[in-house]
Amino acid sequence: MVKSLVSPLFPLMYVTPEDIPLKPLVQRALDAVAGGVTSIQVRRKEGNARELFDLAILLADSLPSGFPLIVNSRLDVALEAGAWGLHLPEDHISLDRLRDQAPALRFGVSCHSFEAAKEAFSEGADYLIAGPVFDTPSKRSFGKPPGPAFLKKVASSIPLPVLAIGGLTEDRIPDVWSAGASGFAVMGALAYEEDARSRAFSLRRCWSRQGDVRP
Repeated sequence: MVKSLVSPLFPLMYVTPEDIPLKPLVQRALDAVAGGVTSIQVRRKEGNARELFDLAILLADSLPSGFPLIVNSRLDVALEAGAWGLHLPEDHISLDRLRDQAPALRFGVSCHSFEAAKEAFSEGADYLIAGPVFDTPSKRSFGKPPGPAFLKKVASSIPLPVLAIGGLTEDRIPDVWSAGASGFAVMGALAYEEDARSRAFSLRRCWSRQGDVRP
């Protein structure tokens, strides 16, 4: 049984890229939401903390009330922006410590192995992002992608919602649906599109054809 979440985090998460200035990035994110994106993860790993803070605040002020905004790694920024959740890398500090400081936040964890997924579940994570499932430039440091078989093992064995990440395009959506994913996260598929709204609509439509939201 998949653990339910209060907010419609799934099925389509947009992860913000590193190399687009903040104001046009916010506009592209809003266009993507209009096209069907259901959550946004704010990430600025290559920038400084101020850039991440400014981006999170701009998005929080611009998105519809209650929209699931998730901040990557920085608890202080997540709290200041009134974010829905905090997303953590595979190697992270104790979730118990974080929950003590922010009991209202939901916590997601990136997992690149089945063992990491099991550990995140045992710690009390609210959802997982598993991958990279397919090849993508931003995830090549993790080695050869394990493909849908890895995703299927995680989704079938860990009773948490699981998003797929890594090289997700329209033609690969049926594969991650069949593997049991609750949704998928994209960056490149939306970040560099001239018409982010239309591309988000296309991605969401492909997922909807599979069944949209899992029971």
